[in-house]
Amino acid sequence: MEEQFAGSERRRSKRVRVSLSVIYRVNEPLTVRLLTADREVKATVMDLSENGMAIITDYDIPPATQLLIRFTLFKVDREDVSFYGPVEIVGEVRYSTKRDGECRLGINFVKIEEEDKREIGNFSKMALDLLDKERKQ
Repeated sequence: MEEQFAGSERRRSKRVRVSLSVIYRVNEPLTVRLLTADREVKATVMDLSENGMAIITDYDIPPATQLLIRFTLFKVDREDVSFYGPVEIVGEVRYSTKRDGECRLGINFVKIEEEDKREIGNFSKMALDLLDKERKQ
């Protein structure tokens, strides 16, 4: 599914491919909030970095929409994986690409706790390092 949503790379930080469950709620504008019946929506995170993410959802959310995003992050160390905790972020939709009834939303984080940003960065870096190590073997 990733290939069908391919586009040019314009990100400030490298994203790592993941498959995580996420819940979001439209903050504003009100007209878009009505599209989701002002409720929380489940989606799947496709890639993640300390500055943003891409999710797959059933809703075509337009750019500039603000979302409240919640997901669980795991802490990755060289020796083990442990529970970091719930992360709550405000993000802004930068693009929406619709294909086969699903939408890929590119989201830029606009409000994130520094500790959460650092842990997402550590998670991404560790995952990318592991992928590089596997490719070299």
